[in-house]
Amino acid sequence: DLREYTGVIIKEADRLQTLVDRLLAPHRVPRIVDDVNIHEVCERVRSVVLAEFPVELEIRRDYDASLPEFRGDKEQLIQALLNLVRNAAQAMSGGGTILLRTRVARQVTIARQRFRLALDLHVIDEGPGVPESIRDRIFLPLVSGRDGGSGLGLPLAQTFVQQHLGTIECDSRPGRTDFRVRLPLPCSD
Repeated sequence: DLREYTGVIIKEADRLQTLVDRLLAPHRVPRIVDDVNIHEVCERVRSVVLAEFPVELEIRRDYDASLPEFRGDKEQLIQALLNLVRNAAQAMSGGGTILLRTRVARQVTIARQRFRLALDLHVIDEGPGVPESIRDRIFLPLVSGRDGGSGLGLPLAQTFVQQHLGTIECDSRPGRTDFRVRLPLPCSD
């Protein structure tokens, strides 16, 4: 177990260093675009969060195996999903169940553009929900519903998803919060 956790820590440190370098000097470091398997992203995030919250947290998976790979920045997508899953774990005080669900959506409109196929990625938790007082502002910088929260995780996640032509939406009530990431997918004609 310790070797596995050590490997997770090393990979995360390297990934975060690359991400910080790119955020601080975006004009010097080209954006890395490659084929992305969203389930690899989900599994990476799952292993990081389970290492962070090892007791009382369960992260269930409900993946659609038919999802195709797509072109994107894997590191940005890992960070975006990590922010969502980490928020869910923190909202439940490190205990409870988080569900990662992927599906193919057909004939969807994202930011006023029509796509034949899209990825629907849901992060669903059973926590207390997003406080109603900040629900309409959660994607603004420095808005946080948690003591000690920076309020930067969701805006950064939204920025990374938007750079992939996608959107993040939130549906929240006590006992169930669902963050849905929707990204366009390539079509094979």
